[in-house]
Amino acid sequence: MSGHPGVLVAEQPHYLPWVDFYEQVARAGTLVVLDDVQWLRRGWQRRTRVALPFGVPTPPPTEPGFQWMSIPLEDPHRDTRIGDLAVDARQPWARKHLQTLVTLYGSRPFFRAQVLPRLEPFYDAAARESGPGSLLRVLLSSMALFYEPLGLAPNLVCSSTLERRGEDKTQRLVEYCLQTGAHTYYSGTGSTLYLKPERFRAVDVRLLWQRFRHPDYTQGREGRFVTGLSVVDVLANVPLETVRTWLEPSPWGPFAGNGPQPHQRADAEVGPDAGLSKRTK
Repeated sequence: MSGHPGVLVAEQPHYLPWVDFYEQVARAGTLVVLDDVQWLRRGWQRRTRVALPFGVPTPPPTEPGFQWMSIPLEDPHRDTRIGDLAVDARQPWARKHLQTLVTLYGSRPFFRAQVLPRLEPFYDAAARESGPGSLLRVLLSSMALFYEPLGLAPNLVCSSTLERRGEDKTQRLVEYCLQTGAHTYYSGTGSTLYLKPERFRAVDVRLLWQRFRHPDYTQGREGRFVTGLSVVDVLANVPLETVRTWLEPSPWGPFAGNGPQPHQRADAEVGPDAGLSKRTK
C-alpha cells in the first residue's frame, strides 16, 4: 500500500519495531529518520521487546510481560548522536539474537515461513557491521525487513541530510515539513507531552495524532495479551494478509479515500482524541 503524498512521519530509528510504526509508514509520503539526535541509554533505538522465555508464565499487568533484546554498543557516550554509534563487533550478538528468536518463536505457526527467511540474511549481514554509523545501518535494515511483505515502500529521508533549524523539537519537525513540502505531520500520541500544535498551524501544516490499535492475537501463551512487542512476535503468530488489513486506512477519517478532506481546516485533527485509534506509547 502506498503512503499519502504530503504526509510526513518522523521517527528515531528502531530495532525490529512494533506494528504501530508500520501503520505510520503506511500513512506517510515521507519517513524522516531522526539519526542526528542523541541516543537514549534506556530508549527504544537499539532494543526491542520480545516474548518471555518458554515456560515462564505471563505475569500480572503490574509486571512486564516481555523481555528486552538489545544491540551492544562500542564505547557509547551519552551525548553521541545515533548516526555515529557503533555496534560492538567483539560480541556475537547477531548470532545470539537470531538464536533467541528461533527459540522463542520457532514453534509458532508463521515464524518459519514469514519471518525466519528474512531474519537469517539480516543477522548474517549485521554480524559483519562495525565502526561509526554501524548501529544506524543495522537499525535501518531491521526496520526495512518487512516493508515489502507488508506492501510498504516509504520514501526515507535521514534528518542529517536536512537543514537543522529550530531550537526545540516542535520547530525542527515543522521545518522538516517545510523542507520536504509536507502539508500534514502524522505523530504518535506520545508526542503530546511536548509538541506545540500552534507552531504547525502557523505555517498551515496539519497535525494528526496516530491512534492506531491492532486487534489482539493468539501469542501461544497462557494469561493476558502482551502489547507493544516487536513485529516479529506479530508475524510469527498472524498471517501476513491479516496484518496488511490492520494497516489499511479506516473507511472514515483523515486517510479515508484520497486523504485529508479539503473542507477540514489544517488544525481540525489536532488533539489527543483526534485522528485514528491507537494506544499511547
